[in-house]
Parts: sequence; C-alpha cells; structure tokens
Amino acid sequence: MPPWLASSWQLIIEGLDSKASPHAWCIVHPPGVPASELSDHLVRVLLCQDPVNEEPCGDCVSCRMRDTHPDVLRLEPEGAAGMIKVDAVRDAIEVAYTTASMGGRRVVLVRPADCLNQASSNALLKIVEEPPSGTVFVFQTALPGKLLPTLVSRLRMVKVPMPSAELFAKTVQSLGITAQQVQLASALLAEPLAPQTDPDRFALANDVFQALVRIRGGADAQMAVKSFSKADALVASTVMERVCEHLIRAHYDRVDNAVTDILKAPYPAVPLLFQFKERIAEVKKQAQAGIAVNAGLALGSLFAAWGFIWTRVQV
Repeated sequence: MPPWLASSWQLIIEGLDSKASPHAWCIVHPPGVPASELSDHLVRVLLCQDPVNEEPCGDCVSCRMRDTHPDVLRLEPEGAAGMIKVDAVRDAIEVAYTTASMGGRRVVLVRPADCLNQASSNALLKIVEEPPSGTVFVFQTALPGKLLPTLVSRLRMVKVPMPSAELFAKTVQSLGITAQQVQLASALLAEPLAPQTDPDRFALANDVFQALVRIRGGADAQMAVKSFSKADALVASTVMERVCEHLIRAHYDRVDNAVTDILKAPYPAVPLLFQFKERIAEVKKQAQAGIAVNAGLALGSLFAAWGFIWTRVQV
C-alpha cells in the first residue's frame, strides 16, 4: 500500500477494532490521488476468513478469489450518462438480504459514489442505515459534496491526504519504477504502483493498451486478439473501459496522461465511445460475477468494435 494511504488505513483499523465497527465506510480522496487500493484492501479484510491483526491472511479461499469474489457486489457507473442506475442498486439490495455465498460477510462496493443519482441515493438510504446482518458498505469518492447529506450522515468518512510530490517521487524511486510506468499504470488501472505491486496485472494492461494502439493504427483486430485467448477478461475489459473514458473526457477537457499522449486526437464521436463502453460493460459484468468468459471471443469482439469506431473518425 502506498505510504500516503498509511494514515487513512490506521483510521480504518481503529474503526474495525472498535466495539461498534462501522457497517458503512466512505473513502474520500483528493481528485487525481489513487485510493482504490485502500478501499480494495478494506474489502479484502472484511471478507477474509482468518484476518491477522486486521490484515487479510492471503491464504483462505476468500483471499485467493480476489477480483471474482461472489460476496462482493459492485455498483459502478453504466450507460451513456455514466451514472449508477437505481435498478442496479435495487438488484444489489435484493441480493444483500440473502445469505452470503461463503457464509461470512457480504460487501457492497460503491465506486465512484459521486455517480449515484438522486433515485439511486434514495434507494440506498434505508439499507445503509440498517443493513442486513453481515453486510458492509464501502463507498469511494473524490467528490463528497455530490453525495446526499442524508447518505453522508450514515457513513464513516475516512479522508486520504494529498501526498507531497517528494513522498510520491521517493516511493516510486525506492520501488525501482520509472515515471513512464507510473503514468501508464495510473491511466490504465488507477494503480500507479501496479508495476511493483502486481506486475502480471500491469503487464496484461500494457499489452491490451498496445493492442488498442496497433488496431487504431490499422492493424487487424483478429490478429491482435490471438495472444489474449487465456487473458484475464476482467483486467482487459477494465483497461478498455478506462481508455474509453479518457477519450470521452478529452472531448470536453484537456486530458494529459499516458493514453492521450499516445492516442492522439481526433477521436471517435462521444456517442460511438459510449456505445463501445456499453459493450465493454457487458464483458466486465460477466467477469466480475465469476461467469466463465471466453476471453478470445469476448476480446475479439471488443477489438473489432474498437477498430470500427476509428473508421468513423473524420480527419
């Protein structure tokens, strides 16, 4: 875990050790400061079957399942509006009232929570205040002011401080990571230290991005997908989703990161990018639910769609 998250994690430990451990957390971080590692770590601790000093053991079944744990319900933005829909919230609430698959806790991860709309927020109020036994909510946002005050009042807020440039640079240097790797990992995974903390995940993310770059340059999508027949569909779809989001934002604001540095404008029209993002979401949702995904077939379809939307760009 990056050192700038240490003080926030200590606050979480104090909460977990208290007599009345919170049943709803909210990780609040400055815009642009990665904090997903903190909320993910909290989720792993909550689900671990044998935590040691409020740390996941790393050996139990729950720890080994990680990204596809059946007792993690993820509420994330979807659709052209990029909001967390009320129907998804209601579905999650219905599941939350059932027995957890692993017999322990169930965690509802809401990220980014500022993408909740009015209806979604209202639907969560009652269950967040009085959740079913064993259900814990973990919210994460860089824009807490966009949350309903009535929802905020039910959450244990944990703030992530802004790391100094010196601390960040020192951390990166001590891990032997280049600035280019940090920028790429931040853009593709929102995990700047992934080259060191999860090199396999970072390598796959980089491979997927390079394939997207080649296809944008005219390479055949079916040729590009050949090396991804056994790839992790969740990581691959996450990378595609983030690349798509960067390009959508670039239509409205100046975006300087490893993605836009390599994929130069002009970009596909926003409606086409949103349509592509919807197709990605279908693959990602299946992968998150632990449904067996034929990576070659799924990614081949996405790569083909990616190639098509670039043919519609007017230079």
